[in-house]
Amino acid sequence: MSSMHACVLLALLQRTSGLRPVRAISLDITGTLVTHKGSVVQHYVDAAVWARLNDPPSVDEMKPAFKQAYKERCLESPCFGGAEGISGRDWWRGTARRVMELCGRSYAEEDFDRWFRRVYQHFGSPKGYEVLPDAAVFLDKISDVYLLGICSNTPNRHSASVLPMLGIHERFKFFASSQDVGHEKPDPEIFEDAFRQAKFWLPDLKRDEVLHVGDSLACDFCGARAFGFQALLLDRSGNEKVVAYQDWVQAPDYEGKSAADIENGTVRSLADVVALVEISNAEPGAFIRVM
Repeated sequence: MSSMHACVLLALLQRTSGLRPVRAISLDITGTLVTHKGSVVQHYVDAAVWARLNDPPSVDEMKPAFKQAYKERCLESPCFGGAEGISGRDWWRGTARRVMELCGRSYAEEDFDRWFRRVYQHFGSPKGYEVLPDAAVFLDKISDVYLLGICSNTPNRHSASVLPMLGIHERFKFFASSQDVGHEKPDPEIFEDAFRQAKFWLPDLKRDEVLHVGDSLACDFCGARAFGFQALLLDRSGNEKVVAYQDWVQAPDYEGKSAADIENGTVRSLADVVALVEISNAEPGAFIRVM
């Protein structure tokens, strides 16, 4: 460990000294463990060119259209169709249709389907996602020691297909997906589902023995704290590969909420989570070597 990293870690440990012993760790997926390969919007545009659509939208047209369509659809039909009772594919098809409308484009059904199939296939393939470097190290160091699981506002195919495709699904033993539950973080119902699944493996597990880690202040940190989990906010603002989604969500209150508490619960890397968890679980006076 470099001297600079050691100083940063020492300051982090002083701030987050309130972390209590942990037996299970719940993790967000997108932005925490994995990210998209390249620009999502660029892939939409590339697929339109591949599908030979007439006058395909440019990236400049598509970017604001995608952002608006995604927000509209998340609010109209939460949980990627889970709350409405439609499939994830149909949810994304409706979202893609709205993207094109906002770009001022209208295509015949056959042409639209050819384009959308290409888009949907891309994000169901290894070309669509990658494991973030610190996540790979984190899983190598911690998955054999603690009960790990997923609690994520993502379509259920992330747990069913994306994680296996990336070769990391076997690190986890519980999977709470908003599409399956019908509620999204920060709602307590999705944390309750994660907790229920975790208790299958550790029947005597208590809420405050679960640590949730994610990159959304509202959804991950405040939502988990309000439910009774411990939480760490993973600050990915310095990673250009990570895009913040659902940034319109209002953060719930929890006991002890303050700007200082949020700052004290913020980490910059999953490597910091390893260090904090090891120290929180260490016997008094034990020597912990991190990273």
